[in-house]
Amino acid sequence: MTPSAEALPAEAAVPGPRSGRCVTDRRLGVLLCVAASAGDLVVFQQNLANGLAVSLPFLAVAVVQLALARRVWVSPRTAETLSAVLVLGLLIGLQAVAVRSGATALGPRGEPLRADPLVTVALFLRLAALLCLVRALSGRGRSWAVNGLLVVGAVVWTLRLTGLPG
Repeated sequence: MTPSAEALPAEAAVPGPRSGRCVTDRRLGVLLCVAASAGDLVVFQQNLANGLAVSLPFLAVAVVQLALARRVWVSPRTAETLSAVLVLGLLIGLQAVAVRSGATALGPRGEPLRADPLVTVALFLRLAALLCLVRALSGRGRSWAVNGLLVVGAVVWTLRLTGLPG
């Protein structure tokens, strides 16, 4: 008697634990990065009337995130994902320092950065994208990402102590 498709063992039909998850985590991270960029573009558009000095940082962050997302989507290599992780870590760190220092980036209204809920949502989307991209990396790449994020954190912390970002 020849074995049929129903007679295959259950583990033969299921992909390995890392094969499907890596692609899913990487793609989810890219989609979250694009969503954060969309939020930054909306904030840019809302603040355009307040001048370029106020709105241009949001446009720059959105363009950087979109470029990273495209690069990671097109090329699933570790180097692209690792660079996206490090840049997202830097963006998150700088925004956290700006919010903590009470920066007023929303124009003449004088509201602090933390008062805009869309900015906060974009920050959390960036953080979720960062976590998904780190999770998508393999053991060695993940180790590099964590070490790189520690270095980025030290740089942001040093910038905060010198008072440059805020």
